[in-house]
Amino acid sequence: MEPINETAIRQLLERYHEGTTSLAEERELSAWFREADLPQDLMPYRALFGFFTNEAAFMPPAVRPRHIRPFTHSMIRLLAPLTAVAAALILYFALRPPVTSDFICYQNGARIYDQEEALDLAHQQLAQMSLQLQKASAIAEKLEQMNTYTVTINKYIAK
Repeated sequence: MEPINETAIRQLLERYHEGTTSLAEERELSAWFREADLPQDLMPYRALFGFFTNEAAFMPPAVRPRHIRPFTHSMIRLLAPLTAVAAALILYFALRPPVTSDFICYQNGARIYDQEEALDLAHQQLAQMSLQLQKASAIAEKLEQMNTYTVTINKYIAK
């Protein structure tokens, strides 16, 4: 590899600041700043590239980047049974017949299994609710009448 000149280093620095250098070019910059006699204006870069070079030695092992291993045959052998179990469970829950229940509703805590009896109970409950609504409506009308009387009496008293 031939030695790189200062002009090429300055061009690489421009590209480095733009973020367009490759890893090989950055290694080349780092090596050049470690070994070369530098002009005064490039001296700050020696510390910068020296820091990047020496940083890995001080990083704890947990912070150092790890390489991702491809799946090995032993990993596939371990995952295959687990995948088969997962697929079997999915098929079981997807294809099993729906769970049905014979009872339809409750009355006073007891289950009612007969549809006709449940419908009769529902009609009775609806009839009771209707009766209660009619009573409430009548009470609301009486309250409205009382309010009208109160307003009228207050008008006469105010005169």
